[in-house]
Amino acid sequence: MKNFALISFFGLLLLTTSCSGHKPAEGMTDKPIKMTPEYRGATYPANIAAPSFMLEAEGAADFLVELGREGSDPEISVSADSDGGVTIPLKKWKRMLESAKGANIYFRISADFGGKRLAAPDVLSPVSSNPIDGYLCYRLLYPGYELWTAIGIYERDLASYDQKPILENKDFGQQCINCHNFSANSPEQGMMIHVRGAQGGTLISRQGKVEKINSKFMGANHGATYPGWSPDGRFIAFSANDVGQVFHSSGSKPIEVVDRAADLMVYTVENRTAYSDSSISGADYIETFPNWAPDCRTIYFCRTNGVDDKFPIDSMRYDLCSIEFDPESGRFSNLKVLYAAADDSASVSFPRCSPDGRWLMFTRSDYGNFSIWHPEAELCLMDLRSGQWRTMDEVNSASIESYHSWDSSGKWFVFSSKRLDGLWARPFIAAFDPETGRASTPFCLPQKTPDFYTEFTRTFNIPELTSSPVVNTDALLHGIISQQPIDIKLQTVK
Repeated sequence: MKNFALISFFGLLLLTTSCSGHKPAEGMTDKPIKMTPEYRGATYPANIAAPSFMLEAEGAADFLVELGREGSDPEISVSADSDGGVTIPLKKWKRMLESAKGANIYFRISADFGGKRLAAPDVLSPVSSNPIDGYLCYRLLYPGYELWTAIGIYERDLASYDQKPILENKDFGQQCINCHNFSANSPEQGMMIHVRGAQGGTLISRQGKVEKINSKFMGANHGATYPGWSPDGRFIAFSANDVGQVFHSSGSKPIEVVDRAADLMVYTVENRTAYSDSSISGADYIETFPNWAPDCRTIYFCRTNGVDDKFPIDSMRYDLCSIEFDPESGRFSNLKVLYAAADDSASVSFPRCSPDGRWLMFTRSDYGNFSIWHPEAELCLMDLRSGQWRTMDEVNSASIESYHSWDSSGKWFVFSSKRLDGLWARPFIAAFDPETGRASTPFCLPQKTPDFYTEFTRTFNIPELTSSPVVNTDALLHGIISQQPIDIKLQTVK
């Protein structure tokens, strides 16, 4: 849905603010009132925490924010602090959203402009009848993550501001942890995390039981890197990547993460076997970022031509591909190029299939596959029925949009964006209509304090929505510290 302003030409001039102690607004301002982060016009699930934000306008002071259901008197009235910060009471916000499901709420902002109280036009925000999965998992780290310092994977309760650590590398020698992934948004059905370092391996958790396998499968050229867990919990598709970093001395892309080689393979969780074949491994191509269709037989991934050390990085472009996997035999077939992005002077990364199997969301950039450092990176959507794709202009910004994941219903998704300052990635949430393929105006993950995103200097990495909390954090830590990794043999069909 699109933002739209609702102006009541007479009602707005007669605004009453008796509950707040402010004078009624005497008219409308023609000066824009900036909200950071911007929450007006977004679509909200009823089970989301209240947003806090900063307000700013030229010549303005003493901001007042009123919220209520469309056509009703304000239910919430909040005065900004002296810095323009606004904190909306959580209980009142929840009560208002619950009563407004399927309807709209309004944001009404007024301020004192030179002794005269003026209001901005009301902006409506729909409240969805569809709840979002209740938890968001992400990795927090500083932008200089190559140092492996202060890295952790955390879980946020979306209905509140409660955040708990799943794993923090301060508890196991500051080793690196990354690439957390879930089966069908369910930590109980399947969760995995890579650990890089002296106690390295791939942690696999199912029904509360944790085991650690050797990330470097016997017979594989490289260690398991980017994962995709099948929705039925039986398989994890991995790309096994030879990853390198390139640091630029100037320009808008200070770091490039580059694949020098990569192959695809599928790990069978129950019997600890792994499969690949020559169509998705070898030196001719580089394959990466696997993701499953709901049928658990189709794997989407990205592929580019093999390179050598002299190949220019800005000429590496990945196409969007798919391949069929037979779970009974472990064989692969019917490799297809769904979008030849290289022919379009573009590159694809992070394909993610919707839970209903109709839509495929991916990131498109100028080159390469690690789009979190590419300012031009944007989200795109393919209709798998027709094969047509489009840029998602309703959610993209002038900065970086990259990693994204669906909730279990397919009616919400989360993605990373650096739109607030161009440096740190923050999670943004948007509603999605599976019938039309259109998304709503997104909103930034709400925080308890208005200045959180200006003060917090860690980046949110790999946001993943889950339908239930992670409950076996002690077992995960024990798996890192105490378990020896199990060796896995890779069977490759030539």
